[in-house]
Amino acid sequence: MLDTDTMERLIPFTGDSVRWHLPEDEYGDPDAVEVTCQVIAATVSSAWYTVKEQAAARRKSDPAMHRLLLNLHLDGLDAHPSGSVLSLYVASRGIHDLLHASTGARFAKALSAEARLSLTIADCDSRLRWTRGIRCHWVPPTSAPVEPDWEAIAAREEAIIDGRRVPADGPYAAGNRLLLALRRRAGIRGGVTATWAEHPQGMVTLWCSPEDARRLMELEVPAMPHLSERGPCVGFTLTDQDCHDFTERIVSVSAA
Repeated sequence: MLDTDTMERLIPFTGDSVRWHLPEDEYGDPDAVEVTCQVIAATVSSAWYTVKEQAAARRKSDPAMHRLLLNLHLDGLDAHPSGSVLSLYVASRGIHDLLHASTGARFAKALSAEARLSLTIADCDSRLRWTRGIRCHWVPPTSAPVEPDWEAIAAREEAIIDGRRVPADGPYAAGNRLLLALRRRAGIRGGVTATWAEHPQGMVTLWCSPEDARRLMELEVPAMPHLSERGPCVGFTLTDQDCHDFTERIVSVSAA
């Protein structure tokens, strides 16, 4: 019946195991918070052992609760304004299933009543992924990704192309400005990439498909094409000045 791992690998539940998530403006005194955490830890620990002893005494009439308490280890607690979430170590998938079923709900209710605190079990879907050694705990919610401001990005790129804004790219500024001009003004939206060489004149090589290479030659790119050693890519090697002059040509052609 005992599935719990060796005690050496389990974390003792102390005041340091209580993680505080209450507003700082209401609980701004660190010393008071530390004392409160210690009190919570002592209260929950005492309630835990009481509920565990009660489950052992009723092991014949309620074997599920006895098995659950025998194989749970409390190693933390997250204190929130709405209540506290238990951080539990669960030895096996079977015990984890009990924890997230009616037996676990009865256990949380009994522990809350004994501790006189609102204690809940964290929502957890690890039953579908793990079989042993499950850490069932509260996970901070992840914020939704912020949608980029595409209009601001486009305006910034147009300002760089027109020379109204200098890109903060250092030695790569001229090449990056040219890449922007090729994409936004010359209509080359394919996979044009660039590699830079550490050279006093800022040598940069544009790599593109044969179709895009023909378009660059139509625009009178100031470099001779050469084939890549890997794959059907065509390269054009330009200096910083070449990049600047070619960008100005693209801007003037697109404005005509």
